[in-house]
Amino acid sequence: MPDPTARRSGRPRAASRAMLEEAAGELFLERGYATTSVADITQRAGVSRSTFFNYFTAKSDLLWAAFDERAEVLRAALAAGPADATPGTVVEAALRDLAARLPADHVALAFTQADTMGLGEDLRLATARRAADLGATIAAYAAGRGVDPLHARVAGAAWAGALVAAVEAWALAGADRTRLPDLLDRALAPVRGALG
Repeated sequence: MPDPTARRSGRPRAASRAMLEEAAGELFLERGYATTSVADITQRAGVSRSTFFNYFTAKSDLLWAAFDERAEVLRAALAAGPADATPGTVVEAALRDLAARLPADHVALAFTQADTMGLGEDLRLATARRAADLGATIAAYAAGRGVDPLHARVAGAAWAGALVAAVEAWALAGADRTRLPDLLDRALAPVRGALG
């Protein structure tokens, strides 16, 4: 039987992930995004290529790590949402929680330094992927609560698009000078009634 007090070898999982994110941010600014490879990132972080792929599926995911973590929390919040609340109320509360807790890190850096880092099309595609994934999550939740599936898909895309637009506006306005929850409130204004 293994000794439960014995220390496992290697870095703690959180340390490896944080080291990869930090190394990537440094390299993207130094060399540019397009010319920085996964091998460059793993070498700078002092971890293996397989460690990289334990945490991220693509290089662009490094820029969205905190957002992706908060999106997972949002998915759990929707799954645990009260059955008697209107879908729009639960979705808005989950989006507001994400906005209140999202740190101004690499995703803000990606939008503000896109030209310097040479992100180009990769940033647009990564942004669209997050909006589509989150939109599908919201749509599935709403359809599960009795909203017509087509209506749920349109509303989900609109609500997710509002969040992503608010994140971009927050980054470009200076994440340290403005509040994401305030921008989210403005972004939700035209779509708020979509889920009742």
